[in-house]
Amino acid sequence: MWKTGFCFLSQKHLMCRNIYNLPNCVFMSSTNLLPNSLQSLAEWRVDKKNKFCVQPEAWLTSLNKVEETRVDLIPLNPTIFRVFPRIDILHQNIVWQLNYRSVSFIKALTRAEMPGGGRKPWPQKGTGRARHGSIRSPIWIRGGISHGARGPRTRFYMLPDSIRLQGLCVALTIKHIQDDLVIVDSFDSLPSGEPKYLEELAECRNWGFSVLFVDVTDTAPVNLFMATSENVAFNIIPAYGLNCFSMLKHETLVLSKDALIYLQKRILAQLYRAESLQKKYKYMDNKEILMAEEL
Repeated sequence: MWKTGFCFLSQKHLMCRNIYNLPNCVFMSSTNLLPNSLQSLAEWRVDKKNKFCVQPEAWLTSLNKVEETRVDLIPLNPTIFRVFPRIDILHQNIVWQLNYRSVSFIKALTRAEMPGGGRKPWPQKGTGRARHGSIRSPIWIRGGISHGARGPRTRFYMLPDSIRLQGLCVALTIKHIQDDLVIVDSFDSLPSGEPKYLEELAECRNWGFSVLFVDVTDTAPVNLFMATSENVAFNIIPAYGLNCFSMLKHETLVLSKDALIYLQKRILAQLYRAESLQKKYKYMDNKEILMAEEL
């Protein structure tokens, strides 16, 4: 199923073994200290001495023509685009996304909530029958339900941050390895807002039936919005809303250059934050706030 010649790395191969000697700039919760260029992001925190570390690359294309026009070859960070393809991690993310929104409103009526049943069906003695006090007893047909479902009931739970981050890296790695990841310079280069133009472009470039466009902001360009408005298989999503379910639902993932930079900065910042590397730094910020209030 997988193409040969690629090396998948786990997190322990890429992260520093002696985490207690990391510089202070690593322990951060924002992306301010991360570089902004693609070349610097691709080499950030990568062990170049590791012979198993392969630098992944992708073509930067443009949407100004129907035929594919390659502009440049850009490097990618192996911490995100060369992880081991854990299908079980993807399964956990998909199950979580499908379940945390579901709410069951089923409510079974008890014998007290059922209408009728106030009169004793027959006398206690003298009939030869078993004694009963109500026709709405749980042992009767069309009676109340004991220990039944009492909705509304939600199936919401929170998946750990590490599993969600690893799921994103696995999904991005699979998309890149299977040649289903496309990076464009900008969505503003789309010359026409006609749906037929975008459909011809997707067919010419072998994007498949469904395409997910990811931009850095939640306001899409006019031409891209008009071209995808009539096709239910073409969808637009901001970079901060990218998830495993959406990536696996669509055949091709199309990222803008700015969205790629944003995703790499956000994922790297979360992977190398203090509480991910050292548990003693997990509550350091809260401790400083409490000590400042006491003073």
